[in-house]
Amino acid sequence: MRLRITTTLLAASLALTACGGDDDSDATADEPAAEQPAADEPAADEPAAEEPAAEPAAEEEAAEPSGGGSGTASLTLANGEAYEFGVLCSLEPQMAAGSEILFTAVSYDNPSLDITQFGDDGTVQGLATVSVYDAETYDTLWEAGTFYEAVGGSFEISLDGSTISGSGSFFPAADIGAESVDGEFEARC
Repeated sequence: MRLRITTTLLAASLALTACGGDDDSDATADEPAAEQPAADEPAADEPAAEEPAAEPAAEEEAAEPSGGGSGTASLTLANGEAYEFGVLCSLEPQMAAGSEILFTAVSYDNPSLDITQFGDDGTVQGLATVSVYDAETYDTLWEAGTFYEAVGGSFEISLDGSTISGSGSFFPAADIGAESVDGEFEARC
């Protein structure tokens, strides 16, 4: 459960990082006219002021993380259970909370989905997980990932264009002592 919360926080950090902005303010009208550069010339030690038309474009870019967007995802388990989700995706490598995340797809439906592939840089390295959990209690319903391979589980994940797909051994309630169920997942971003 701690890993899922960390993964969810990392995914949220990605979204916040993509939505962050520059809050530096320019010179105010209260400054003496002699200290301000001419309207068509920036001061030697100051960057040129942004044109007002550039700001709305930055807001549009912040609304959707680069290399991602929204889409749908599904998980189908061999026991007959099937789940559908609306997801938000980030498909380009980014650093979040000290770890590189290569790609992620998260849902805030109930139940919720979290698909995350970490990179080789940072505190969490090479880990990949797919978690389905109750959005109200945060109890894990099903989970598969690379760390389950150590106890006999299988796991494969790939990113092809804007589609994350894979398969693995899904453990109920993330319990490694329970019998796993094979499953396939796909997120179309």
